[in-house]
Order: sequence, then C-alpha cells, then structure tokens
Amino acid sequence: MHEPCVFVDVDTQVDFMLPTGKLYVPGAIEIIPNLAKLMSWARQHDIPVLSSADAHAPDDPEFARWPAHCVVGTPGQRRIPETQLPDATVVPSRPGAFLPPACWSGQTIIEKPTYNASANPNFDAILKSLGRRRCVMFGVATEYCVRATALALRERGWPVDLVTDAIKPITEEGGRKALEEMLEAGVRLVQTAEVCALNLP
Repeated sequence: MHEPCVFVDVDTQVDFMLPTGKLYVPGAIEIIPNLAKLMSWARQHDIPVLSSADAHAPDDPEFARWPAHCVVGTPGQRRIPETQLPDATVVPSRPGAFLPPACWSGQTIIEKPTYNASANPNFDAILKSLGRRRCVMFGVATEYCVRATALALRERGWPVDLVTDAIKPITEEGGRKALEEMLEAGVRLVQTAEVCALNLP
C-alpha cells in the first residue's frame, strides 16, 4: 500500500514558465504538458497540492541579481493555467496567515520572498497540519527554488520524489549539480508516467 502523498508544485508562474516572462527558465514551456498531467492526476485522486509562489515587492533586493519578476499583482506573478486549480487557498508570507483546513484537498499556494518555500513563516504549520506524506515535487528552476524546497523538506525528514521530466534548470550544469545534491540528501527520482500509474490508496 502506498503512503499518502502531497504534490509540491514549485513556482510554475508566468514569469518563469513562458518565453514572454520576465525570467523565463530555458525550455520550461516543454514541461507544461507533464505539469498538466500531474495537476489533473492530483484533482482526480483528491491529492492536496502545495504550490510555492514567488511574491516580490517592486523594490525587492533580489532584483540586484535577477531581472524584476513575480512582483505581487502583476500578470507574471500568476500561475500558468495548467497549474492553477479553482478555489486555491493563498497563504501570504506573514506570521499567522495559515488556518488549518477541516480536510486537505485542492491547492494551497505558499507565497515566499526567497528561493525557499520554508521562508514563509507558516511553512512548518502547514506541514504539521498535512501530517507526514510523501512529497511529489515538480516545477522550476531545478537549481534554485526546487533544490531549496526539496532540501528543506528532507531536513525535516519528509520523503521527496522529484519528477525529473517535469522540472527545468536555468543552466544544465547548475541543474546537474543540484540533482546530485538532492540525491545525496535522499531525494528519489521519478517520472510523470510513473507517478500517474500509482495504485493510490
């Protein structure tokens, strides 16, 4: 019997995912069909989805390093349609913004000011409310937000499966190093077809 799982959808926002975005991850558009399959599978099987989302102020210090992107309220900060479920709950990055749901289903969007979803002060409360589950992770970019959030989950002892045909790096070299680091931390590599063939409880 498979353990219960949660899908972790990392930063699949317009600015990263589409060539017209402010900080397009090279090749990200190619993984959209697999992202759509995974999100559809989650809906069909009532698997909760935690979606991290960059949520920057217009003068964010991060913009000294990167082009301005995912500024709150701009079209680029939104998720692509394939990874936006109806009636999603948004958890802003401020203490006390998370209220545990009566039951976990649908999409919870965790806003964050940095690469790491655990930078949201509600992150640990969200995990506690979920109860221990296997995390099935996908999104962008492999060596930044995907890596940071995967390692944060592993540090907390959560099992993580990384869907390798539903992630993209900024650079091939960066992506390769991040995969090595995540493997060393105990992350398991899977593919979309494998996830969507699971005989779930």
